Amino acid sequence: MTGGAARAPPAHTTLSGQACAMLDQELEVSVRARRNAYVVDPLLALSSPYGAQLVSRLSALADLTVTRTFWQAIDSSDYYRRDPLGFWPNALRERLPASTADDFNQAITLWEEERQRTDLSHCRLHWVIDNVSESSFPDGSRADLLERYESLHQALTSRSDPTDDATESAAYYGTIDSLALAAALGNACVLTLAPDLPQACLPLVCEHVGLSLERAPEGEAELVALEQRRLRELIVAAGCSSLLWGGLRIAVVHPLLYGDLLLRGDADTLDSGDRLALEHRFDYVEPPPAALAIGDPWRAARHFWHVL
Repeated sequence: MTGGAARAPPAHTTLSGQACAMLDQELEVSVRARRNAYVVDPLLALSSPYGAQLVSRLSALADLTVTRTFWQAIDSSDYYRRDPLGFWPNALRERLPASTADDFNQAITLWEEERQRTDLSHCRLHWVIDNVSESSFPDGSRADLLERYESLHQALTSRSDPTDDATESAAYYGTIDSLALAAALGNACVLTLAPDLPQACLPLVCEHVGLSLERAPEGEAELVALEQRRLRELIVAAGCSSLLWGGLRIAVVHPLLYGDLLLRGDADTLDSGDRLALEHRFDYVEPPPAALAIGDPWRAARHFWHVL
């Protein structure tokens, strides 16, 4: 239009200042970044007060899931106070530092005080126990998490020699729990003690059940450094730097399962849909349900670790 006054836009396309203010007040945008997911080996949480403090503080910034063995140890605190070294397998007890018993008792005391101050619904930890109603799963967990965990746990336990006295210790089964739970969660790795520490049980368990335990490949130093930096940032934000400076040494363990199941398993027993799923999912993030039905899911498992 030319030669005339500009036409105002239709009334329904304009908003008054008051209406805009109302929209501003009612509009709420929530952004939630995906949190790092870790399974806590009970040995890290219970073998020293430093480990207990690390787990407690870090739970505010990451999805930390503890195992049944963790709660069982706290529930049996009177027993372990009488014999703290009984938490470890006999094969490890002779080389434990002189401070081990005192460190363990201090850690147990810290967790008991934490449980008295905070009810389970506000303790910020997740856990998996015998049934869904009493478990606390991280957000976004699969509906069949408990079933998957029990299947993986049973398969891993069956690899142990029941006549070996190591299987009678909580530290041994705590490590079994941690590995099975990390594999069931899929997106989680295990936070544990550095494997070369005398208190660590991971190498003994992997040797007993025939699991591969490997350092992260040297050629992947950049990737390891990236992961270490992100975990260090969480530790700094949680106010835990001094715990590492004080001597706490932790390791991150990544499980890798299911990768060659199609090659080693009886693929002829699968229908075409399951076979296609296996062919295209050579990873451990979300293994197809059929994977657990092909013999021993740990048969081709590998575990990569690095020290923070």
